[in-house]
Amino acid sequence: MENNNSKKESFKLEKLLPCYLYISTSEPVLEERIESVKSHLRGKINFDTDFKVFSGMEEIDEEEFNNYINTPSLFSSKKIVVIKHMEKLSSNLQKRITNLITGTPDNSGNIVFFITALTQKLNTVLLDSIRSAGKIAQLKAPLSGSLRKWLDEKSQSDGVRFTEKAASLLIENINMDFNLLKRQYDKLYDYISSEEKKVIDENTVRSLVNRIYSLKIFDLVDSIGKRDKDGSIKALKSILDDGQNLIGLVTLIHRMFKCFLYIKSENSSSLVTDYIGNSMKVPPYFIGSLVNKYIRSSDNYNKNEILSVFKILNKYDIGFRASSIENEQLAKKLILEIIDIN
Repeated sequence: MENNNSKKESFKLEKLLPCYLYISTSEPVLEERIESVKSHLRGKINFDTDFKVFSGMEEIDEEEFNNYINTPSLFSSKKIVVIKHMEKLSSNLQKRITNLITGTPDNSGNIVFFITALTQKLNTVLLDSIRSAGKIAQLKAPLSGSLRKWLDEKSQSDGVRFTEKAASLLIENINMDFNLLKRQYDKLYDYISSEEKKVIDENTVRSLVNRIYSLKIFDLVDSIGKRDKDGSIKALKSILDDGQNLIGLVTLIHRMFKCFLYIKSENSSSLVTDYIGNSMKVPPYFIGSLVNKYIRSSDNYNKNEILSVFKILNKYDIGFRASSIENEQLAKKLILEIIDIN
């Protein structure tokens, strides 16, 4: 299995293999690879008719999928199918893709699959068919240290200085996405280049670089852990203003209070670290950050309050599922009931 992010496939259409599978624990890394594929294919296929993306995170219309596969291309020698989150696909669709990769249908010869997955635990028959007909690449997630090194070298060459807190906040806000780091750096550089003192501080980063949604929901949970009403409502508003729902909120709150319970019962950070590592696919630095936050926040709730929170979460879970967790008043009520528990 390839384990090198920089190694490139041949993008001559006639030399493309039937399938390429990219596996990484970092979704930004996978997204970057698909964007690279698109870039290499520009001018070589008709993107309107011969390039289509399906995602396992959404319900895939199998009729639409089959129609696309079975419609001959009039403009390109190959048709490209991108499958994101293969691990989420139904067994029927995974079997269909396996047959296409192995060339069982007569018209599968001009189909090329580019597949991404956040885990190696995929259907064994599917993996064997990809190994036989195509390539599997394990892509490493970038380390926070490598992103920080790039930021330090880039800012130094541009005559710009980041304070320690500003650099750390920027790296945290982009959630290990190198492409996003470059875009946000350009935004900060454009702002500071006209200033006499070219120093970017924490407030500048906070003002100009938005935290991505996946981190904003952690901000909300952190505020609940701190019993910070104002911070919780502000974080909730920020998420809803972005047009995002709150799917996953109950799970994240439950996870945090389970960690609190571990800390109260065992007084062991190693148990908490293992629990988070087994239940979340996040970089090691992020796990360490969460553990430290949970240890500090656990002092804000006693053991009886923690047990009561689990009952509250069970009570609200049904209501949240019924409303797709989009009811702002219901979310506020949950947050305040937890914070005001005694």
